[in-house]
Amino acid sequence: MKNPFRKALLDRTPTFGAWIQMGHPAIAEVLGRVGFDWIAVDLEHGVIDLESTANLFRAIERYEAVPIARLPFNDPIWIKRVLDAGAGGLIIPMVNSPAEAQAAMDQAKYPPLGRRGYGYSRANSHGLDFTPYIQEANKEIAIVMQIEHRDGIDALDGILDVQGVDGAFIGPLDLSGSFGKTGQLDCPEMVQALSTFRSSCNSRGIAAGMHLVHPTPQNIGQALEDGYTMIALGVDNTLLAGAAQAALASAHSAISSAASPAR
Repeated sequence: MKNPFRKALLDRTPTFGAWIQMGHPAIAEVLGRVGFDWIAVDLEHGVIDLESTANLFRAIERYEAVPIARLPFNDPIWIKRVLDAGAGGLIIPMVNSPAEAQAAMDQAKYPPLGRRGYGYSRANSHGLDFTPYIQEANKEIAIVMQIEHRDGIDALDGILDVQGVDGAFIGPLDLSGSFGKTGQLDCPEMVQALSTFRSSCNSRGIAAGMHLVHPTPQNIGQALEDGYTMIALGVDNTLLAGAAQAALASAHSAISSAASPAR
C-alpha cells in the first residue's frame, strides 16, 4: 500500500494531521514542511473552492503529508471532483445512517466496488497515468465517515459495518448541538456518546479520529489514551491567532518589565 495514511488507519497506528480553512498554498507548504502525517483541506467551512483545493494538494504533495479533503456534504459530485483533483483520502461529513455511508462509498470506489466515473484528471496525471491510477485507487484512497449527530451515534454500528470504511471521525460541536447542548462537551449525553463511539470503533477494529482545535500536551495525551489514532491538531487560523496573541502578550510583558522601577 502506497498511501501511508490509509495504512495507518487500517493498522490503527496514531497519526497527526493539520487542518486548513484559509486556503493559501503557502500555509500548506509550511504545515507540510513541519512534518504532519496528513493535511485536511476543509471544504465544509471557510471559502476554499475546488481550484484552490487542487493547488493546496500540489503544495502538500511536495512533502510526505497525505492530502485529505473534508467535503462540504455527502454529495456524489463533490466526491468525484475532489478525488479527481488528487485527494488521498476523504472525510465525509454528517453521516447518520448506513445508507448514507454506503452512498458515499459507492461514489468513491471504481467498479466493481462502486460507481465512480472514469476520466482524465489531475489524480491520474491528466491521463498519463490513467491505467495504474484506476487499478490502484480503490485500495489506496482512504474513506473516513464523520459522525456528528446523535442519529449517527444511534446508527454507528451499521455505519461502521459498511464495507470499505477505513475510519470514523467524531464531530463534537455538531454532536453536542444535536443534543441541544452546543459546546457542552462534558455533559452526560456527550460523555455517553463519545464512549459509544470509541467502543463501537474498537470492537470493529475501525480507527477513531478526533479534532483537537486547541491542542495541548494534556488533551493530546488523553486522546491517545482514549484510543483515538487519527488526531487533527489545531486549524490554520487558530494556530496563527494563537501564535500572534502569544507574541503580542510577550511584547506587552516586556514593556511592563522595562517600565518597572529598578530595585
